Amino acid sequence: MLPSKVMPSSQSLAISVKNTFEEWLVKDAPTLIYMAKATIAALLAMFVSMTLTLADPRTAMFTTFIVMQPQSGLVFSKSYYRVLGTIAGVIMSVLMIGAFAQEPKLFIFFFAIWIGITTAAGVKYRNFQSYGFVLAGYTLCIVALPVIEQPMEIFQIATSRFSEVMVGILCATVVSEVLFPRKLSDSLLSSERERFENVFASLGNISSLFGAQDTKDVDVVKFSSGVVGVHAIAVNSVFESATDKRNRLYLEQLNLEFMHLSTTFHSLKNIIRDIELRASASTVDALKELYTPFAKVLQSIPKFNDAGFVDMLNQLKELKESTHSQVPINLKSDEYDTFNSAAYLVTRVVEEYFIYANSYYAYIKLKSSGKVSKELTRVVRFKTHTDNVLVALAALRGSGVLLVTMAFWLLSGWKYGTLTITMSVVIGLLIGTLPRPLDAVMNFLKGAVSAAFVAALYDFYIVPEYTTDVYTLGLVIIPVFAFVGWMTTRPKWTGFSLGFVFLFFSQSSFDLYYKIDPTTFMETTIASLLGVSFAGAAYILVNFWSCSLSQRRVAKVLRGQIVYLCNAPLNLQRGSLESLGRDMIQQFSTQGRLNNRSSRLVYEWLLTTLEIGGAIMRIRKNLNRLEAECKLVDQTLEAIKEYFQTPTEALKQTLLDSLESTIKSLHVKQKEEIHIIAQLSLIKTILLSRVSIPVFKEDSCR
Repeated sequence: MLPSKVMPSSQSLAISVKNTFEEWLVKDAPTLIYMAKATIAALLAMFVSMTLTLADPRTAMFTTFIVMQPQSGLVFSKSYYRVLGTIAGVIMSVLMIGAFAQEPKLFIFFFAIWIGITTAAGVKYRNFQSYGFVLAGYTLCIVALPVIEQPMEIFQIATSRFSEVMVGILCATVVSEVLFPRKLSDSLLSSERERFENVFASLGNISSLFGAQDTKDVDVVKFSSGVVGVHAIAVNSVFESATDKRNRLYLEQLNLEFMHLSTTFHSLKNIIRDIELRASASTVDALKELYTPFAKVLQSIPKFNDAGFVDMLNQLKELKESTHSQVPINLKSDEYDTFNSAAYLVTRVVEEYFIYANSYYAYIKLKSSGKVSKELTRVVRFKTHTDNVLVALAALRGSGVLLVTMAFWLLSGWKYGTLTITMSVVIGLLIGTLPRPLDAVMNFLKGAVSAAFVAALYDFYIVPEYTTDVYTLGLVIIPVFAFVGWMTTRPKWTGFSLGFVFLFFSQSSFDLYYKIDPTTFMETTIASLLGVSFAGAAYILVNFWSCSLSQRRVAKVLRGQIVYLCNAPLNLQRGSLESLGRDMIQQFSTQGRLNNRSSRLVYEWLLTTLEIGGAIMRIRKNLNRLEAECKLVDQTLEAIKEYFQTPTEALKQTLLDSLESTIKSLHVKQKEEIHIIAQLSLIKTILLSRVSIPVFKEDSCR
C-alpha cells in the first residue's frame, strides 16, 4: 500500500515542478536572455573597437545598450534612426565649425536654434523618429564642442564618432538577430490574443455594465488603453522581414476596430451608470433585456477554435438585425430619449464587436495557416496630435539650457565646462521624450551619482589591479554590463538606468590605454552632474503646465474639436478623430503632470468629445434625407457650436431646448428618420448626465 500513497505525491511534485519551470520560461528566462545578449553585444563592441584602434571604444559600448531592445524589430528601428540622427548631427557639426569657428556669437546663436529645433521635433514626432531628432541635436554637442578651439580636428572627431556609433549598432543588431531572436510579429500576435480575450470576457459579463459601481473605479474594462502603444509596435514591425504588409494591414485594422469598440463600450457604461442613478427601474431593465442576448451569445462560446468562431460570428450576424428591429417598450416620456441613446449604443457595441471579431478571426487564420478569409486593401491612417504650446516650450527649454550653460562656461572659463553643456543638452533632449520628465530627471541624477561610485571603483582599483589586456578587461566588466542589461528591462528604472549608463561610460577608463587621475575624474564627474542639474532646473522652470493648467488646455482643445466638426469636411473618418484624440490625451497625461484622478477626468472628456463629435458627423452626413426639418437641425448644430465655443449655463440651456424641440419635431413629422433622432438623443443624454464634458469646472488635481 505504501507505493500507492507515494505515487500521487510524486506526481503532484512533478506537476508543480513542471508548472514552475514553464512559468520561469515565460516570465524570467526572457530577462536573463536579454541580459546575456546585451552583455555579449557590449563586449563584442569593446573588442571590435579596440581591435580597430578607434579613439573612444566607450561610445561603441554605450551605443549597444542604447539601441538594444527585447525584440529584433525594435533594435533595427532604433538603429536606423540613430544612424540618421548621427549623420545629421555630424553634417551639421562640420557645417557649423566651417562657417562660424571664427564667429563665437554666430556659432552660439545657430547652435541654440539647432538645439531648439531638434528638441521641438523630439516632442512632436513619435516612436524612434523622435529619438533620431534627439541624436541629431546632441551629436552636435559631442562632435563640435570639443574642437571649438581647434576647428581643424573636426573631421577626425566626426569620423571617429560615426565609426564608433556604427560599430555599436552593428554589434547590437547582429547579436539581437543571431542569439535567441525575438520577433515583434510574435509579440503582436500574443498581445492581440490577450486583448481579444479581455474584450470577450468584459462584453460577456453583464455585471461589467449594469449594477451600481463607484465612479472612481478605473478598471471599467481591461481594454481601456494600449491603442497608441500597439500602433507604435506595429509601425516598428516594418523593420522585420517576418511581418509582411498583410500582417501590418490586419494589425492596423484591428487596432482601429478595437479603438471604436472600446470607445462605444465605455460611453455605454458611463451612460448606464447615470441611468441607474436617476432613471426608473423599468428603463434599466429594458436596457438589460436589450443587452442580454448579446452577452448570452458570448457566454455560449466554449473556446476559440474554428467552429466556435464561425458559430459566434453567425449568431452575432443574426443578432445585429434583431437588435436593430427592436422597438423601445413603454417608458416615461422624459426617459425615452435617454433609453433611445443607450439603446443606440448597445446596437453599436454589437455591430462593432462583430466587425472586430471577424477581423481577429481572419488575422488568426492568416497567422496559423496563411489563408486569407478577409482581404484588406485600405491602409488605416493613425493620426497624432501635438500641442503647439508643448512644442514651443520644449524648444524654449532646449535652447535656454544651452545658452545658460554656455554662459556658465564662458564666465567660469572652466576647462570641463563643455562637458556640462553636453550633458545638460543630452539630458534635456532625451528626458523630454519620456513620460513624467521631471521624475525622469531626478531618477537620472540618482543613476548618475551611483555610476560615479561604480566607475571610481573600476578606474582606481579593479582595472589597474586585475586587468592586463582586453580579455581580462572584458571579464571584470561583465557584472556591470549584466546589471545595466537587467535595469533596462525594468520600465520603472528607465531614468535611473539612463543616468547610470551615461555617467559610467563617460567616466570609466575603458580606453585603448589606461589613463586616469583623481583630479580629472572628480572634475569631469562634477561637470557631468552639473549638466544634469541644469537640465533638471530647466524642467522645473520651463515645465509644460501645472496639472490644473493641463486640464484647462485639454478641455479647450477638445471643445475646439467639437466646434471644428460642426463645419469639417464630411469625408473626415472616425478613426482619424479617435486616434488623434487618444494620442493627445496620452501626451498630456505623460507631459502635463496629470495625476490619476485628473487623468481619469480628461479620459472622460475624450469619450464625450468623441461621442458628441461622432454624432455631429453622422447627423451632417444624413442631413440630406430631411426636408422641412433640415433648417431646424442646422440651428441645433449652430447651438452646439456656440455652446462649446464659449460654454455658459445660458448657452447650455439654449442648446438643450433646441435639442428637445428638434427631437420632438422629428418624432412627429419624420418618424422614419430614427438615425438622426438617435444622434440628437445621445448628445442630449450626455449633456444631462453626470458624465463629464470638456468644460473645466473643478480642479481634480488636488
